[in-house]
Amino acid sequence: MEADRSKQKIAVMSPIENLAQPSLEFSEPAAEAYEQAKQLDAAATERRYQKMIDEVEDYAILMLSVNGIILNWNKGAQKIKGYTEEEIVGNHFRIFYPKEDQLRQLPEKLIGVAAEQGKAIHEGWRVRKDGTTFWGSAVITAMHDTDGSIIGFSKVTRDLTERKLAEQQILKYTQQLESQNMELQKFAFAAAHDMKEPLRKIQLYNRMVLEAEDLQLSDRQKDYLLRSADAARRMQGLIDDMLAFTKISEQTIVFESVSLQEVVDELTVFFAETLEQTGGKIIANNLPSINGIAFQLRQLFENLIGNSLKYHRKGVPPEIVITAGVEPILNQSTGREDNVMVLTVADNGIGFDQHYAMKIFEMFERLHTRDEFPGTGIGLAICRKIVENHRGTIQAISKPGEGAVFSIYLPA
Repeated sequence: MEADRSKQKIAVMSPIENLAQPSLEFSEPAAEAYEQAKQLDAAATERRYQKMIDEVEDYAILMLSVNGIILNWNKGAQKIKGYTEEEIVGNHFRIFYPKEDQLRQLPEKLIGVAAEQGKAIHEGWRVRKDGTTFWGSAVITAMHDTDGSIIGFSKVTRDLTERKLAEQQILKYTQQLESQNMELQKFAFAAAHDMKEPLRKIQLYNRMVLEAEDLQLSDRQKDYLLRSADAARRMQGLIDDMLAFTKISEQTIVFESVSLQEVVDELTVFFAETLEQTGGKIIANNLPSINGIAFQLRQLFENLIGNSLKYHRKGVPPEIVITAGVEPILNQSTGREDNVMVLTVADNGIGFDQHYAMKIFEMFERLHTRDEFPGTGIGLAICRKIVENHRGTIQAISKPGEGAVFSIYLPA
């Protein structure tokens, strides 16, 4: 029985052999396959490896001499570059490069980089046998002998023309979109600016008619004129807001140090009449200076403070508290905490349903009718655009009847 068992399995029994290799047991067929694998000579292994390289079609894989002469060729190289092995072996690999790259000796420079650093990576236009070009991504790797001397280079190239053309198309669309946006901004600015003068005349003529003593106007006629004047004023406000939005969309303005405390102090004087009428107050102390666009930051706080004063609760003096501080915020993309400048404008006004927290920053979006509260619905859209111009974000938290808090997050 013991003899039969030994025929069924071959075990590695020597203690010395056990130290050199894992103690494994093979079935008889597996053991024979293992012995056959060990008996494959180096030449056979090399032939199989070369066969594998030759059959690859998605990559051009070739070997270069130390001087850049092509020594071998695979199917991928023929497919991508168009030459057969008989046509190309023995030529310098500079043949694949455009004339301008050859004149500046780019192929030789890449070999020099690979020899010095072990590897050279490059993307650029390459030339096929028929003269057409493709966008190739190539990796040239230095090959060394046992003494560490360079004996040649391997070169692997992939055709990325489709990706390159897609990138160029996206870039083209982006440039076209930027150009169209610029033209639209210019048109909006010009149209809005040209509309201001006719509106001034409408307002002027309405006022002259209403104030004319020799005209006997009925109550209905006066009401029509007053409505016309009110419509002209609202149109004037809309045009002013559109011009402001167009102006803040310009991206060529240079950043500078801006004192937020000075901005808020100036706006406190600006809103002095409204604050006196409502018994309101603005609380802001020791606000810092930040890097930004001065007139835009003034407009940002003017809109936010103006909103708080407009949407105050009847019979309750408005109170606006403005704070600033640096806080650590978790960066979702990196998983690390980054320091962020947080500016808050909090009020005790009528508030709004949190469901509308994103909607209020859209152009022309209003939560109340014009009869309840005047406005064009552009103010908070302007605020969001200004914050985005400063590479930040803005959000609002509120409950009906409990005021609102606008938080602005800027790079610290």
